[in-house]
Amino acid sequence: MNPQSIPRKLWRFLCAIPRRAGAIVLNLTGYREKRLLDVCRRYAVETGAISVVHPQDHIFRFLIENPVFSSLDKAVKYYFEDGQQSARMLGHLLFTEMELARSPETTLLEFASGYGCVTRHLAGALSPVNIVACDIHGAACDFIERTLATNAILSSARPEDLAIESGSYDAVFALSFFSHMPELTWSRWLVCLFDKVKPGGYLIFTTQGLQSRKHFGNPVIPENGIWHIPSSEQKDLDAEDYGNTIVTTEFVRTAVDRHLHQPITMLKEAHWWGHQDLYVLRKSDPASVSPAPARHAGCDQIG
Repeated sequence: MNPQSIPRKLWRFLCAIPRRAGAIVLNLTGYREKRLLDVCRRYAVETGAISVVHPQDHIFRFLIENPVFSSLDKAVKYYFEDGQQSARMLGHLLFTEMELARSPETTLLEFASGYGCVTRHLAGALSPVNIVACDIHGAACDFIERTLATNAILSSARPEDLAIESGSYDAVFALSFFSHMPELTWSRWLVCLFDKVKPGGYLIFTTQGLQSRKHFGNPVIPENGIWHIPSSEQKDLDAEDYGNTIVTTEFVRTAVDRHLHQPITMLKEAHWWGHQDLYVLRKSDPASVSPAPARHAGCDQIG
């Protein structure tokens, strides 16, 4: 299985998952626990990552319980190889296309990191960059810090409450985060995350675009360019706040222009997993441009 492309059946299965309240707990009773640990160790060695997986890792559970995969080996292999591939793709963006310095002084915020599917591969792919993860789950942040040896910050349900100072990072990376945000918070999160980027730095994010429609039964996208359903693999989050979202490139362009007052630096349609669109926004550096009236875009600017 190609780790760059999530199987269509997997996404169809994802959309059909019923919503249930309560935290996810990975129950290994139906599996031979030793066998599972051995498989994790094998693919961790092959990808140069830490093998330990948190028992509440919703992505890992979703994969190993998914009938799309014919064996436990294939599901675990996908988990580790896909995380490694995403880390390598980010490294290419940062160092080759964005030409950021590969040094300890370069700072990266991996936003909505989950329990470390990608995080566990970032040190190997981006070293010696200073990496900080951020997630809504406190248990995920604890696991990333204690087990994956990466600094982590607790996120918030509302973008206005995110406890990160403005202009803190050279790059903010949000992989498949906006693919879950409803219209109510989509632009608010865009503004808030861009606010955390240093002048001259980059906000890098992906969305489910038009090529993603086939995974959801080819729905008609509303005229405003955003389609949302209350369904996702994270059953412990409110489906209305975290579901599945498809947006058009025009929707994103309008949001960036209206709230950030700048053009999109880079757009690659269907670049991630063969269907998610990649966007890169560069924050202008006042020190390198002619003086202009300040247009602040803080987290509290959108109602």
